[in-house]
Formats: sequence, structure tokens, C-alpha cells
Amino acid sequence: MKRILNYIFFFLFSVGCSSEKALNVNNLIKEPADEIVLATFITKEPENLAPYSITTNNGMTSITDQDIRFGLTANPDYEGDITRAGIVKSPGEFEVNLANLLEGTLYYARAYAKKETHIAYGNEINFTTTFAESPLISIGEKQISGAHDIFISINLEQTRAAEFEEVGLVYSLDENPSLKDKIVKRDVINTSFTERISDLKENTSYFIRPFARTSKRIVYGDEVVVKTLTKGKFTYFFNGYDTANENHIRIKEAFDTATDYYNRFTSIVKHVVVNYSPGTPTADANFAGTIRVGANERYQRTGTAMHEMAHTVGVGQHWKWNDLIESGVYQGVEANAILQMMTNNNTATIRGDEIHFWPYGINGAHEDNGKDMTYIIHALLIQGMKKDGLPSN
Repeated sequence: MKRILNYIFFFLFSVGCSSEKALNVNNLIKEPADEIVLATFITKEPENLAPYSITTNNGMTSITDQDIRFGLTANPDYEGDITRAGIVKSPGEFEVNLANLLEGTLYYARAYAKKETHIAYGNEINFTTTFAESPLISIGEKQISGAHDIFISINLEQTRAAEFEEVGLVYSLDENPSLKDKIVKRDVINTSFTERISDLKENTSYFIRPFARTSKRIVYGDEVVVKTLTKGKFTYFFNGYDTANENHIRIKEAFDTATDYYNRFTSIVKHVVVNYSPGTPTADANFAGTIRVGANERYQRTGTAMHEMAHTVGVGQHWKWNDLIESGVYQGVEANAILQMMTNNNTATIRGDEIHFWPYGINGAHEDNGKDMTYIIHALLIQGMKKDGLPSN
């Protein structure tokens, strides 16, 4: 929507005993008369949109109407359909408050005086209103990288959010990206949200800026540089895989998908061995890289595969895990920061015990909702745990 601005101008006009001839020379009289003497106006040029003033020395009582006319076109006149400014008179001067102006807009203005049916105009000035304070749009302190994705938190000033017609991110391999570069737009405008940039090159630095579009302009926030991860190399070998065994097929599909998430959202290098183990009630794994999956179909899914892969990279299986869990609360800074940003909750904290963590640990079939973001956040948290010191091998 349009931003409404108010400006106060002081107009100064000097009144002298001018003849009709003198007024015509200065192009000041609209309707000349032989016997009428009107004011001669001098309009000062605006200086940085500071107050303007015009002053009189005498003759005030001989003028029946005085004010200014202003508008969006040149030569605003007395008869035109132009908003009249209110005035506050004092000896030798008057003050004009031009209200409800649009930001970043060119206006024309000139003073006038009227006596009976005769009008004199001052010289015309023009000014362009400044823009109001830029809508505040900023990137949060934390940025999260995958191999081909970057997640950025964006904050808008609550009191200005209603002005935004469009918000999002612009990004490029070069500095100062703009709308001429690649764009990610936000479908729903909230005061705080996380945006995702996808299809990026691995191990590459990107320049990123938030932007907001209002009815009058485009505003960019400060630039950040974020580097994508080197793609992970998490691989597995299915021991005794049988293409005719439906259990094997489901398990293989689960691990194909799970390793893809780990490789896109972590930089972990690890090789594990997967076994179909009908006697195993659900599934289990160890730090050495051995995974067993039982006959229960509910655990032959992507979430279970990712959960067990987390054990092979140290969750609940390495002594460092016990250092990271204290009184049931995860102490690592990086993984907690990732959880807070990805859930848009600044107080969110990972919790855990000697074996598992939550949320997003996918600790059982009931926590596997099949959603893309569930798997992404799980993998990002594992990557964060690596930065917090949990070893993969």
C-alpha cells in the first residue's frame, strides 16, 4: 500500500507596492486590473526537504486570501482541483502543512494572494518527497547449508509487514544480487520465517540478500555469503539382497532414500552393511556400521533407515554422545541452533537419553510421518552434531 507522509513548509512572501506593469513583467497577476495592487512573491528553493519560508513586510490587511496551491502537475492554480493547504498566520509570514503526501513523489507548489477577483502567484517550486524509513527486512544470524540447499531465516518488522506485497531472497555467485538474478519468493508473508534455496552447486559460496517489494519500491536487506556443503558419501551394502524377497525390496528402497537425504544434507563419509534379520523385532545398529532390520513392515521405511544410520555415526553408540547429553538435554550449540531455526522456535532444545534424541530422531514407526521436511531436519541435526564433535567413524 502507499506510504502517506506529512511535511511542513514555511512560505515567505514579500508584499510591495507594485504596479500592474511590474506585476506583469514578473508574471505574477492572473487577472490584471488597473487599480489593484497585489503581493509580489518570492518562493525560496527547498533545501533537503527542510521547512521552506516566504515572508511579508507589510500590506497584509489588503489581501483577502492567501495560501499555496500544490499538485502533481506544473503550475497549480487557484481554480484547479488541487488540495488547499491549511495555514497558520503570524505577522509577516504564514506556515503551511502539506499533509497526506506520497513518498518518493514529485510535487509542484506556488504561493498566491487574492484580492477581490484578482490573483497573484509566486514563482513555482518543485520537490520530491523522500522515502520513509526503509521497511526493515533482515537475515537471521544462523544460515544452514546442505550440499544443494541453503536455509535462510528472514525477519520483518512487525509494524511494517502489512506494506509488503512480496518478500523473498535473491542470490548469485557474485556480490550484490538483485531481482535480475535468481529469486526465491515467499508465498505467505509472515514476520518471521525460514526460506529454502535449492538446486545449488555443492561446496560453492553464494551471495544472498532478502528483498521486499512495496507499492512504491523494492528494498534489499544486508548481504550474507553462505557456502554449500561438500556432498556426503554415505554408502551401504545390502548383505544377501534377494530381488525376489519383498522385505528386501522395501528395505533397499528405504535405505536408497535415506542415504540420499544424508548425502544431500550432511557431509558424512561412512560405509555400512545392512542385513535383513527376521528375528529382530524392529531394527538396530552399532557404531561399527552393522545394521539389522526385522520383518515388521512398519520399520522397513525411510525414517527407520535414517534412525539406524544415526546410530552408526555415533548417536547413542559413541562415548562422545554421553558428553553431549546432560540431564536429558543436548548440550551442543550447532545442532540446537539448527533445530531452533528450522522450527522457527528460539527456545527449542534437543533432548535425549543414552541412546536416542528427540524431536526428529524418528524413534519408532509412529514418528515416521513420511514428510520431506522431517527427513531433512533429521539429517541437518546429524550434520550439526558432527560440528558439535560427534564423530562418524
